[in-house]
Amino acid sequence: MILKADSASYYLGTLWWVLEPLLYLSAFYIVFGLVMERGGPGYIGFLLAGLVFFRWFSATLVRAASSIFNNGRLINQIYLPKIVFPLVEICCGTLRFALVLALFLPFIWWYTGNITQAWWGLVPLMLAQLLFITGTSFILAFLIPLYPDFQRVVENVMMLLFYMSGVFFDISKAPEAIQQWLYLNPMAVMLEQYRGIFIDGQFPDLLALLPGLGFSLLCVVVGASLLVAYDRKFPYYVN
Repeated sequence: MILKADSASYYLGTLWWVLEPLLYLSAFYIVFGLVMERGGPGYIGFLLAGLVFFRWFSATLVRAASSIFNNGRLINQIYLPKIVFPLVEICCGTLRFALVLALFLPFIWWYTGNITQAWWGLVPLMLAQLLFITGTSFILAFLIPLYPDFQRVVENVMMLLFYMSGVFFDISKAPEAIQQWLYLNPMAVMLEQYRGIFIDGQFPDLLALLPGLGFSLLCVVVGASLLVAYDRKFPYYVN
């Protein structure tokens, strides 16, 4: 049902869920790998690993954050627990990402030439990212109906994080004084762990994920509590 509803606005329907990530991966391979020849050997795998997993985060968060505010008409017509709205967008974004991942994994297998046991590390790493997406989505889904200008803030912060999360560059090669600030971003840490799995065949360092997990859990608890506490008040803010 989520797939059907989300694809209803496209003429190609559900097929677009496959075509979009395929075109997305192909375009970056042509531009960065064949035309620009940027980053040296292995850069395409490095770049795509960052792009695919960051896109899951950014696209899902932007939609989930605005889900309550954008459904104001429905909220004022029937009662639904408001926490359902960001949860639906998180599920929808994750299903879309699963289709992207189904294309990306065979590509990275072909590109690197092997599959290692480290790939099992994708399970806890993706669960950690899903928890981070959920927690931040809950907080922002609560804030935006109260302060609609936060929508523009979220969009601009996503653009900033796109350049500050190491999508295009290796943070570990930056000056140490800068690294310590960049690694405060949980997405920067997770992208580095994803690349360790695919490029270096290393199981993710779960200890490095602990600060981000703690932050994510806190956001989930606080965000869910606020959404429940304001459940009956949101109709007054989204008229």
